[in-house]
Amino acid sequence: MNRCLNAGKSRHQQRGVALITVLLVVAIVAVVAVNMSGRLKGQVDRAHAMEMAENAYWHWLSAEQLVRQVLLAEIENDDYVHGGQNWANQQGPFPVEGGFIGGRVRDLHACFNLNALFPGSEESPVASSGLALEQYQALLQALEFDDFTVQQLSATLLDWLDEDNVLTNQYGAEDADYESMPRPYQAANSLMSHISELRQVVGYTQEVYERIRPHVCVIPQRSDLAFNLNTMDPERPELLSAIFLGLLGVEQARDMLSGWPPEGYASVEEITNLAELQGLVPEGDEQVRGEESLTVESEFFELRAAIQYGDTEFFAVSIIQALDGEARILHRSRRGYDWND
Repeated sequence: MNRCLNAGKSRHQQRGVALITVLLVVAIVAVVAVNMSGRLKGQVDRAHAMEMAENAYWHWLSAEQLVRQVLLAEIENDDYVHGGQNWANQQGPFPVEGGFIGGRVRDLHACFNLNALFPGSEESPVASSGLALEQYQALLQALEFDDFTVQQLSATLLDWLDEDNVLTNQYGAEDADYESMPRPYQAANSLMSHISELRQVVGYTQEVYERIRPHVCVIPQRSDLAFNLNTMDPERPELLSAIFLGLLGVEQARDMLSGWPPEGYASVEEITNLAELQGLVPEGDEQVRGEESLTVESEFFELRAAIQYGDTEFFAVSIIQALDGEARILHRSRRGYDWND
């Protein structure tokens, strides 16, 4: 009988062990299933986000194509560029399948192209770089930087652009200065490709960058010095004052731009004949300094696109060259939300 009782206990113990084993297996399977489910959800979410981003990207390209068509049509229609044309107004947001598209186009001849300071090489110097330097320093002064800061910012930027490793003056900075930093690097010694490069130049702190950013730009690999007064922002008259080396005061420049006709002027001659500018011509001279850098035939434009597709927000920049009946994309980049800069 004892033998039977022991056998019964043994069977119960075995059943208990088997039950515990089954429960452990079920628990392990549940954990694995939850883990796999989480990973699968993550993969599905990533695939969905990639699909949203891909669609937003193609909406960006469609916005580019529309702007290119509008630019070419407006330039062909008027033979010159002015702020009354359709491209010059903020557009959208427009509803599209799956979201919205908005955009704003800026004339890159209505801001100071920092590459215009590039002096060229010894074999082929850039003649306009001397005037560009004077205008850039006048812009910094109009933005109320002190004399030391004006000299430093202009010298360090010149050294960043020029092809040699020799200091422009005592205010400049070359490789030795950059290599001594906590995270060393070297001066570019070439034309800029993007405005963000400015933050790498000695003296261009975040505060300085934010102050000058609305007034400057970069045309990739081009040192063109040409300003179109027809498309300048009346709220930013400092650049117009700087073009004429400060001879036209900031408040005078503001008044001049505020009274600018919507369709602008069709030629540089019409602009230079304005009474405000005629009064700046020094006695004995034929024209005021800075007049030679004016144009009414803008060539480079910047599209800042904002796209919402589903839950995805997509912000991008395109630089467009409109010339000889063609509009080419020179640069594309993603950006953060900086709509008001």
